[in-house]
Amino acid sequence: MSSAPAKKEFLCILPDKPGVQAKRIEVRPKHLEGVKPHVESGAIVGGGAMFNSHPAEGETPSFKGSMMLAVAENEAEVLKLLNQDIYVTAGVWDMENAQIIPFKSAVRQAL
Repeated sequence: MSSAPAKKEFLCILPDKPGVQAKRIEVRPKHLEGVKPHVESGAIVGGGAMFNSHPAEGETPSFKGSMMLAVAENEAEVLKLLNQDIYVTAGVWDMENAQIIPFKSAVRQAL
């Protein structure tokens, strides 16, 4: 009897393509809905937007990209998950410059 391969953490740095701010904002609700099942399954344990700088109160952020902390058996599994995201299919994330970095959390705490 074989056991399932161990899950590992991957830090995903997902830069936006130039000039996609409006597209990002347009598809964001679909992105957030699409992420929910991955959070519920434990495939994504953290994530959020990266900014060029923190916006002032009420100001629209200037987005730089996204960060996700994924849990998977291997990098190919993470890429499959990311490539199904609307930020990829709508052309927001620059996957040619994305980084998927093997990672190990020392601390994780919700806000």
